[in-house]
Amino acid sequence: MDRVSLVVGKDDAGRTVAAVLKERLLFSRSLLRLIKREGKATLNGEPAWLVDRVGEGDVIEAGWGTACRSDIDPEEIPLDIIYEDESLLVVNKPPGMLVHPVRRERRGTLANAVMGHWLKKGKQNPVFRPVYRIDRDTSGMVLVSADPVAHLSLAGQLRDKSLQRIYLALAGGLFRFKEGIISQPIDRKPGSIIEREVSPLGRPALTHYRVIRRLTEINATMLEVSLKTGRTHQIRVHFSHLGHPLLGDSLYGGDAALIGRQALHAYRISFRHPTTGNYIVLKSDLPEDMKKLAPFFTGE
Repeated sequence: MDRVSLVVGKDDAGRTVAAVLKERLLFSRSLLRLIKREGKATLNGEPAWLVDRVGEGDVIEAGWGTACRSDIDPEEIPLDIIYEDESLLVVNKPPGMLVHPVRRERRGTLANAVMGHWLKKGKQNPVFRPVYRIDRDTSGMVLVSADPVAHLSLAGQLRDKSLQRIYLALAGGLFRFKEGIISQPIDRKPGSIIEREVSPLGRPALTHYRVIRRLTEINATMLEVSLKTGRTHQIRVHFSHLGHPLLGDSLYGGDAALIGRQALHAYRISFRHPTTGNYIVLKSDLPEDMKKLAPFFTGE
């Protein structure tokens, strides 16, 4: 039985066991259902329900059997692999691809492709464990754990901010200042299951940005963006709130005349290897649709 353990932090106090597992360890709905149906969860060593509320310092443990291994159908889909070893896999996801299957879209996702890749390599009983996810139409690097021990280490680095993620974005308009910090809470927009908004009722969200170049010819700015929190649609919501929505991001008011999806690319990640402890820095090139708008960018 696979098993994970997690100490509840201050930000998660008052949330349910299921919510903490989903937010902090990126457990899918199907895995949570499996734990509820066939596995077990404990809170401070005592049997717990996924709907139980937790407090700061509580210890959540969750275990599940091998049934989860057949949850995602393997497919032979080409992968742009940036890095791979026995503990982890880093893949450059193209825009338009989901990271994980959803109820109405079970095939063609990054998860299906990774499962197919691992089975072709002879990996026994693989489980898809993304350390974080990016939106369907966001391109760039996704870090995937190859075993539960690696996942705990990498997810812990994500929580304590030692795992760094840097994005490249093309935002509408010309930014006045060279760099800045956006600190605005984000919540789900009332009446929508997808859209988010800046709201005093939301959870804290912190985004740093640095101007790389002002693109006067298309009235846009190329930005390097780093996240200090990981809220849903955080970059997109924050720049829309500033009055500079990302190019192509029609959900949040971006101009779609030059690019058909939000101009956002997960460009650089850095972390400690969960087994060796070595510091790893990885980069991926801009995809063609963004490169056409910023042909000068060399990645340095």
